[in-house]
Amino acid sequence: MPERNSWAVGSDTAPLITTEDARLAVSALLIPGPSGVTARDGIRPGPGTPGRVHAAGTASGSIVVEPFQGSIRASRGIGSYLVSLDSPKTLDVLAVPADPANDRHDLVIAQQSDEFYLDTATKFEVRLVRGTASATPSDPVVDGSRDWFTLARVRVTAGADKITDAMIDPLPPGWTVALGGLLPVGSLTQRNAVAAYAGQEVYRLDKGWTEVYDGAAWRVRGQVTAAALADITDPYPGQLVVLASTGGLYRWNGEKWLYAALMSGATPGGDWTITTNQPTSNSPTLLTFPQVNRPPVGITLAGGVFTIGEPGWWDLSLNLRYTIVNTDKYAMIGGSSSGNLFAKDSVAGGGNNISANTSRWLDKGAQVRCYGYSGAPSAVTKEATGDLISGFTAVWRGP
Repeated sequence: MPERNSWAVGSDTAPLITTEDARLAVSALLIPGPSGVTARDGIRPGPGTPGRVHAAGTASGSIVVEPFQGSIRASRGIGSYLVSLDSPKTLDVLAVPADPANDRHDLVIAQQSDEFYLDTATKFEVRLVRGTASATPSDPVVDGSRDWFTLARVRVTAGADKITDAMIDPLPPGWTVALGGLLPVGSLTQRNAVAAYAGQEVYRLDKGWTEVYDGAAWRVRGQVTAAALADITDPYPGQLVVLASTGGLYRWNGEKWLYAALMSGATPGGDWTITTNQPTSNSPTLLTFPQVNRPPVGITLAGGVFTIGEPGWWDLSLNLRYTIVNTDKYAMIGGSSSGNLFAKDSVAGGGNNISANTSRWLDKGAQVRCYGYSGAPSAVTKEATGDLISGFTAVWRGP
C-alpha cells in the first residue's frame, strides 16, 4: 500500500516502522529531490570546507577528505541515508603506483551499502575507486552499492611519484539543507538543476544574492548589484539593478531595462577651455578644448569629439569670444557633424562674445562637437591666463 508508517508509531509490544519508514520520515525534513517524497543528494553546509578532497602533502602519494555530513538518496527502496565522516580520512592513491606511460583516473566517492538490498555489508564508506591507465583515460565504473555520490576525481599522471592539488578535480554533489533552508548554489547551472518548489530560496555563491522560485521562474528579489543586466535571468516588473561597472541604476518595465539613475555619487559632466587662439572662417570649424577645468565623469573628449558615457538628459553650453568685432559670428553645438546641429546662435557685428545652449537627451555613445564660424577670418580666443572663455560645459541632469 502507498501509505507508510509514520514516525514514530508502534503497538503495545513492538515498533511498527521499518528502516525505509525511518528513512522516509527523516527525508521529509530535507529539501526535496526529484519528487515530492524524495530528498536532495548533497553535503550539509558547515564551517570550513566539508567534503573537500586535497593532497596530503607536498611529497605524498595520498589525499585527504575533510569531514562532512550529507544525504544519499536510496536507489533501491525509498528514503535517504544520512551519512557522516566525522574526522579527516586519508586515502593512499599511489598504493597502486602510477603507470610509467599512461595516465589514469581515480574517483573518490561516498558510498552507502545495505545488506537489506543484498550488499555484502551494511556500512557507509568514503573510498577510492581506481581507474585503468590509458592513453585516453576515463572514470572507472563504481562497484558495490548503487547508492553513492562523487567527491572528486584524481588524475594520476604517468610516472607520478606524488599527488598534488592540481591533479584533483572537485566533483561534489552540491549542498543540501533542511526543508525551507537557504540552499547555496555555485552557478546558474547548479541553480537550474534544483528540483524547485514555489517559495524555495537559493543563495548564489557566484553572484552574492538570493533568488526565490515563484513557481514559474527564479527571481532576484530586491535591489542588487550585478556585473551585467543579463545576470538577472527572469526579472520582474519594477526590478532594480545597479551595474557594478558604472553605478547606473536600471529598472525592468516588463519588456526591457530602462536607465533610472546614477548611484555612484558623482554627477556626470565636464568643463573645458581652449588654451590658444583657434582660427575660424566662413565655414564651420571644429574646436578643441585642451584645458580640463573639471575632471569629466560620464563623458570623454578626444580630438574635439565628446562621447557620452552616461545616457540621459544633458545641458550643453558653448561660450566663445572672437578676436574680430564687425562680422557675423556663430557658436554651434552639433552631433555627428556640422550638418547635424543641436543649437546655434549668432551676432552680426558689434560684439565679441556669443553663446549656444541646449538641453538634449543623449544615448550612451552619442557624440557632441563644437564649431565656430565667422564671416571673415577671425579666431576664438582665451584672452587671459585665468579666463574660462572660450569654453564648453556639459552637465548631466538625469535619466
